[in-house]
Amino acid sequence: MEPQRVLRTIMTFFCFVSLGTSALAEPARLVLNSPHSAPITAPDGSGVLDVFYRELFARLGMTVEFQQLPAERAVINANRGIDDGDVTRISGMETHYPNLVQVPESVMRYELVLFSRTARFKVTGPEDLQPYDVGIVTGWKIVEWNTTKAHSVTRVENVTQLFQMLADDRIDLAIIERMTGMMTIKNLEIKDVYILEPPFLVGNWYLYLHKKHQNLVPRLTAEIRRMKEDGSYTKIFESALQNFFH
Repeated sequence: MEPQRVLRTIMTFFCFVSLGTSALAEPARLVLNSPHSAPITAPDGSGVLDVFYRELFARLGMTVEFQQLPAERAVINANRGIDDGDVTRISGMETHYPNLVQVPESVMRYELVLFSRTARFKVTGPEDLQPYDVGIVTGWKIVEWNTTKAHSVTRVENVTQLFQMLADDRIDLAIIERMTGMMTIKNLEIKDVYILEPPFLVGNWYLYLHKKHQNLVPRLTAEIRRMKEDGSYTKIFESALQNFFH
């Protein structure tokens, strides 16, 4: 081979090696949508899932950014591939949003409860809502599907609006995740609000990604399980929640 061709071959080889090394040195970044407020996700990154996901993706050599969006817009944007995924949804969302892929290991247990100022009853199911004017946050699908028997349903954009309506007696019941509701009551300094027991709905939340990232699903699944097994999952959740409820 001629010396010039040898030189070009060597230079091309090192160019590809350099580019490959540079690409590996820069972790991939995903944008995940969140419809939640503290203590689940928070603007300052102190929410339990903020901390958990940063650790989870760091273990895969990646970074993650959280984008606060209304619940309906969050899932629509993730399904369209405008953003990379949604931080938490119930199982089976791919039936309604076919471009989403569920990471099958749960990331959080939820309790959706009824908050009220005047009503008092033991919660048994959706039929309990028949006499009441109920408030929900638009885009919380499992809540939407389980409130069809209420006397009326008012949909709002966020949890702050939800509890302002409850405080003004414009609704009888507000349905939202327990910790989120408790934190909102505390921040808004609303008095005489009660949680009706037992929880209205309970279950597991899962991370969802747009299908263009489905190759990450096995790795994420394995790493979430590993974090549960090595104790880091419990440690992160206990530490983060303590910062909000102390």
